[in-house]
Amino acid sequence: MNEPIGDDPLDRLRRADPLAADGVPSASLDRVRARVQEAVAAEPRGVPRWAARPRLALGGIGAAVVVVALLAFIGSPGVGPGVGPDPSGPPVIASCVEQYSLESLARRDFAFDGTVVAIKGENVTFRVDEAFRGVAAGDVNLTATGMTGTAISSAGGPNLVVSGRYLVAGSVRFVWACGFTQDYDASVAATWRQALGD
Repeated sequence: MNEPIGDDPLDRLRRADPLAADGVPSASLDRVRARVQEAVAAEPRGVPRWAARPRLALGGIGAAVVVVALLAFIGSPGVGPGVGPDPSGPPVIASCVEQYSLESLARRDFAFDGTVVAIKGENVTFRVDEAFRGVAAGDVNLTATGMTGTAISSAGGPNLVVSGRYLVAGSVRFVWACGFTQDYDASVAATWRQALGD
């Protein structure tokens, strides 16, 4: 079997970040993010699927081109300051669905200050220390794909650990990375409290 010379085209597409989602409905962004996270979690380790199955490589390239074209149609590149991918970390194969800002934070379904009490796969149970929006005091179970060490994160997600305290925001039942979920910081919590207060 012939090996590709140089950089794999799929890897180049995966590193592309052609999306700034200002103006795209939140529900659409949630569906795109959920689908990307499912694809990331389903990627087998070891030999890339394209190397094992040539027809899959052609189909994957075609699908990637369609996705990149769709994302390019939606908007231009953008990652918020301080929330880009860590260049010393593992390769990033997904991009931020929406750029982090206080305005985009206000569009999330939930936001809270919480402590991780349990992690099972991609499911995380948080104890809500302070609710800013969309959750009540007590425990809440959410999906945090790419932030529990079982899959590669989209850009900028913290590695959640039991007993760790975080500022958490997301939509539906998904915890968002890219600055929407971050290690707890009292000054940032105060900013969230003010931005999300009724």
